[in-house]
Amino acid sequence: MIVIPAIDLRGGRCVRLRRGDPSQQTTYDAEPVDIARVFEQRGAETIHVVDLDAALGTGDNQDTITDICDAVMIPVQVGGGLRSVVNLMQAQIAGASRVVLGTAAVEDPDFVRSAVNRYRQRVVVAVDVQGDRVMVDGWKRDAGALQEVIPAMERANAPRFLVTSIGADGMMEGPDLDLYDRLRQVTMRPVQASGGVRNSEDLEALAALGVEAAIVGRALYEGTLPLEEALSR
Repeated sequence: MIVIPAIDLRGGRCVRLRRGDPSQQTTYDAEPVDIARVFEQRGAETIHVVDLDAALGTGDNQDTITDICDAVMIPVQVGGGLRSVVNLMQAQIAGASRVVLGTAAVEDPDFVRSAVNRYRQRVVVAVDVQGDRVMVDGWKRDAGALQEVIPAMERANAPRFLVTSIGADGMMEGPDLDLYDRLRQVTMRPVQASGGVRNSEDLEALAALGVEAAIVGRALYEGTLPLEEALSR
């Protein structure tokens, strides 16, 4: 398992939301590009960048994403508001190594097929889960049962999944281990886990469940999990 540090962008700044709620935002002082450079210098193999403005329909952070991709040599995985072929091309032009598809993928398997036909293993399908339900459109609408959505995405040739536990996201109360355990019965595709990681023990628990990667945000920014420790564990 690898650890992927996250940079969530809103208004050109690095922020963290609690359970995806824009009204519960923490903004960090450091410039996003500087944060990306530090992550690379400390040994990160990949960086996960989310354009929250694009996801929320309030603008975009395209220039900042381009600057981040230009500033580091390691791969940058980009998500947030990628709802069309044009959006995917923009992410590619910005320098994204992987593109993360969310609502548009879950609601339109043909979009997943076309993206995979073009970008192959560079596609990640994001599945956001509350209980056993997949939520879309900023976690406002129910898109069906996890046990139904994942196989549908597999039939559309999704190569890997980024699965976020909505209840755990940004809370630093531990990852939803039960969710990732259940996923082993649903898919054999690689899974990136997101939400709730506090410390190295959480990483070890996720690794034991066979996830491909753990995406970590707030614990890195608030110092409960130094990146070097995360990578060494």
